[in-house]
Amino acid sequence: MTILGLQSLFSQNDLKAKYDVKQYILDLNISGTATEISGNVITNAVVVAGELDTFAVDLINTIVPNKTYMIVDSVLVNGNKNGFIHENNLVLVPLHQPIQQNEPFSVQIYYYGNGESCSQTKWNGIIQGFYSGVSYTYTHSEPVWSKVWWPCKQDLTDKADSITFYITTDAENLSGSNGLLKSTENLQNGKVRYKWVSNYPITPYLVSFSVGNFSEHITYAELPTMQEPLLIQSLLFSNSLYYSMHLKVIEKTKDLLHLFSELIGVYPFKNEKYGYCVTGTSLVAMEHQTMTTIGYVAMDTTSNNYSGHYYWYVAHELAHQWFGDYVTCEKWNYIWLNEGFASYFEYIALQNLESQKKANFWMNDAHNTIKSRPGGSVYVQDPNISDIFDYRLIYKKGGAVLHILRYEVDNDSLFFAILKNYLSTFAYSTATIENFKNITEETTGKDFTDFFNQWIYGEGYPGFNLKWRQQEDTLFIESVQTTSTSTTPLFKTHFDIKLNYSIGGDTIIRLYQSANNVDFRICIPNAIKSIQFDPNVWLISYNTVLYVGVGEYENNNALLFDVFPNPVNDKIMIVVEEENLQNFVATLYDMQGKSVFQKEFKSSNTEINVRDLPRGVFILEIKTQNKAGSRKIMKIL
Repeated sequence: MTILGLQSLFSQNDLKAKYDVKQYILDLNISGTATEISGNVITNAVVVAGELDTFAVDLINTIVPNKTYMIVDSVLVNGNKNGFIHENNLVLVPLHQPIQQNEPFSVQIYYYGNGESCSQTKWNGIIQGFYSGVSYTYTHSEPVWSKVWWPCKQDLTDKADSITFYITTDAENLSGSNGLLKSTENLQNGKVRYKWVSNYPITPYLVSFSVGNFSEHITYAELPTMQEPLLIQSLLFSNSLYYSMHLKVIEKTKDLLHLFSELIGVYPFKNEKYGYCVTGTSLVAMEHQTMTTIGYVAMDTTSNNYSGHYYWYVAHELAHQWFGDYVTCEKWNYIWLNEGFASYFEYIALQNLESQKKANFWMNDAHNTIKSRPGGSVYVQDPNISDIFDYRLIYKKGGAVLHILRYEVDNDSLFFAILKNYLSTFAYSTATIENFKNITEETTGKDFTDFFNQWIYGEGYPGFNLKWRQQEDTLFIESVQTTSTSTTPLFKTHFDIKLNYSIGGDTIIRLYQSANNVDFRICIPNAIKSIQFDPNVWLISYNTVLYVGVGEYENNNALLFDVFPNPVNDKIMIVVEEENLQNFVATLYDMQGKSVFQKEFKSSNTEINVRDLPRGVFILEIKTQNKAGSRKIMKIL
């Protein structure tokens, strides 16, 4: 049968879109000393298109000749041998009989080859190493390199409902993989066969194995709402100098599991396990579903500064079990939903389990990293490997932006409710940034369009240049915002300032920057010694705060007006002392600098109804085209 022309007839994505994966069954021979593998993989699926006449699945044929390659021996469709072609990193199987919509089918691919990681795959694939007297192999497949070592439909949106992984290896080896170890079978040829099963949906890049002469460590964690404790199963190097630290990490992981489960919902793979496969590569870390692969230095009890990166790998990879594994980004453009969220939970872990000082150190380090360059977006317009794993933007800015969202929500219970609602809505599935935006707005009842346009889809960060003076009990602030890139010329945002008083004490007030130039009038009875911008490290920004004397700040063209009665119960009359007055704008500000009333008037004798305003002190500002003036108003009932 001539089938070589089939590939030109179909887009591989169109072909793969015609079926939905239900289960993968991997049955592989794996060594701890080499990157060669052999065996077969079964894909059980259901047709979702009108009919399926050609089955397509991803698997490299070669990347580096004679070094990284996979060779297909044979293909069975529903147990019957079928022809195939294997080229352009795709296995195409033209079916003898088309399979109709909603019909299940099974394709079994027998193959062998060398899945060694290489520079062409950004060092993804099968990695072989030797550490602390142990030879081992493990896999790393993110984002698109599962096809280096096993045939799969490499599509983020098509999670297999379950996976079974048979690993046959030398008898002295242990294995680690997704889900639960269901059986261990000793074979007659000096081999052992492990059966791992996971019944949670999983995307291909999270499927993994580790094989080697490891030491196994088993313990359990008590988690909120769980009747049975969670299994924590890890493969460690018992002769490593870091072994005692790794045992402490496992105990610390129990605290992290409990914290995250309380804040964002119980651990999403509670019926199976969590654990670690430690490697001899010092700082590697990958959130393989239910069993993180992690380097022996990265598996530390708290944050450390490695090569200029301030990073808590253990907290980060555990958070991925929720953000990335439980809910996966629908496209790599939306990688912020995975990496940014996991990065922010490093901060959350520090804040709750270590100290606010450490958390602030993490955030300051993130801000400094972000501000090392002016541009760049959290949203990846044209995803490639360097962009989706950009440390400055995806990890650090991604985490810091989620922190700013928490600030704008201004209610921790509501903020964590957003995360819970997002996770429960898209549980075991995929999501987009717009999905998360919608959940944020539904949960809070507020519009976050400006926030997402600025901080997610926009670029850069704002700068605040503040000038201030105090006259009697009124604080005057002029805030001029510039930005690091013209792509986003304005960040509409709240910002905090800390007022340090001349005679003891201080207070923090929150203002809102609605335009590039904003003037604030705030009633502050205490004498102010100095002002600090963003004292609690919320915003990615640069700033200057400058005190200016009364003479420097005052406008020589002050607009004079009178107000009565003052104090007031219900209405005030404004009388402007200006000849030939055409019109003016009157604005009332509360003590936080927020505008509570604004209207344009034509007459110099004008009434304003303030009956519905709460009791308190307000600043009335009036402006013409060339002049401005302000007065304090007291509402007494």
